[in-house]
Amino acid sequence: MSAECRQENRKHGRNWKVGVLRGWLAGILVVAVVAGGLWIGGFFWFLADMPSDGPRAAPQADAIVVLTGGSRRIPVAVSLLLEGHARALLVTGVNDIVSPSEFRAAMAESGVALDAETMDCCVALGYGAHDTIGNAEEAANWMTSGGYHSMILVTSNYHMARSRIEFRAAMPDIEISEYPVRPADPGLAEWWKSPESRFLMLSEYVKYQAAWLRVTFASMMPV
Repeated sequence: MSAECRQENRKHGRNWKVGVLRGWLAGILVVAVVAGGLWIGGFFWFLADMPSDGPRAAPQADAIVVLTGGSRRIPVAVSLLLEGHARALLVTGVNDIVSPSEFRAAMAESGVALDAETMDCCVALGYGAHDTIGNAEEAANWMTSGGYHSMILVTSNYHMARSRIEFRAAMPDIEISEYPVRPADPGLAEWWKSPESRFLMLSEYVKYQAAWLRVTFASMMPV
């Protein structure tokens, strides 16, 4: 084989490799663009699906479960209990140092009068949860031990979608009514104007996706 033929073959080989590489890069770019578009579209769907506040007519249930960690959640849940929408309340995710008397004092500061008798009979403070998964597990155990079959789930509106996934996975046989709570003013009406609010919404969306994937894949696994 002449030198010219060998050179031509090497050139052809290089061109083929470059073509393959370009094809792979183009495919990766297309996948990245599509995935990014889906992620952004999902984020806007997440925002559009987020309820602004609780329902006008509060539901009735055997029990109320409220998750700590956001403004207005607990006062709203205690108010629902005092208004007779359920006969028991679990506050899940309470700090270990908070006693029942300190809890009552905090409610008084929020403008909700919770007497000692109601605290003793109807309010349970759950100290065992440190995240939403733990909240759902703690609530499931409490619902079972109390013989409750229906629940009003109270948490912040931006947190409701992820809580819904975790709670329904932890207790599929419990009837769950949602009571989302809008954060204290200024709330999240213009979340994009605040760096803290932008981080909160984006991180919650990522956590929601992770929860959905984990629960979905777990449901597909053989028992």
